[in-house]
Amino acid sequence: MRVYDKEFKEEALKLSYEVGPTAASEQLGVPPTTLYTWRSQSKKHGSLAFVGSGHQRIDPKTAELKGLEKRSRNWNPRMIS
Repeated sequence: MRVYDKEFKEEALKLSYEVGPTAASEQLGVPPTTLYTWRSQSKKHGSLAFVGSGHQRIDPKTAELKGLEKRSRNWNPRMIS
């Protein structure tokens, strides 16, 4: 199975919307079903569509909240001088 990076997927999507999925598929050497899957992921998840294998889709606000929660768990009042 071939792995494509985020930039390639985004450019492939742009091309597929400009010339159509079939023509883009032929130009890029990517199966049409792959382009359709990427289109679907892009519509569903927007800018978080292609986060990479093994990574979670977390919007920036959720990531910030998780960071604050982690810091509060690690907070030690004895560390204040």
